[in-house]
Amino acid sequence: MLSIILCVVLFSFTNINQYNLIMRKLISFIAVVLTLASCTNVSFVKPQPEGVKALTEIPENLQGTYTFTDTIVVTLNAIGEDTLGKNLIVKKRGNFYYLNYFEDDSLYSLTVVKVVKCLSFEDFEVFHPKITDENKDIFNVVDIKLNLGLEEYVVDHVSVVQLSKMLSKDENAHKPLRIK
Repeated sequence: MLSIILCVVLFSFTNINQYNLIMRKLISFIAVVLTLASCTNVSFVKPQPEGVKALTEIPENLQGTYTFTDTIVVTLNAIGEDTLGKNLIVKKRGNFYYLNYFEDDSLYSLTVVKVVKCLSFEDFEVFHPKITDENKDIFNVVDIKLNLGLEEYVVDHVSVVQLSKMLSKDENAHKPLRIK
């Protein structure tokens, strides 16, 4: 059914530029939705890792323009449209940067970025927390919510060891690439 609707919508355009614009937006939208839907099934009561002080500004060596599923600009006090201290808390532990996004329901979602720099070589890896049925008993799960029909675990009092156990690298995800 969805494919029939897409065909009708896409082939109803007579102007090829309009068609190309719609296709680009549609592909970008689908990529973002799939990325967000498959990233994590965990929300946190407190910013992670607990016990690590939040950064007051984003380090200069990380500022710039990146391409991921979209272009993201990192400045002294913001990542994209998320402002440091307002709806974003960034913490650093070793080569890992923990991006804690404050959600509407007073919880935090987490994205962890590992930064590897050596001379002119630079690489980034992105991790997202996930809890499975096999390991959910080792975490302090305080609530389970249904989000688009999937279980989302709300956890509190997470140790560094527990956090590392729930971080998983999505092998199919795009890596961020610095373009400027």
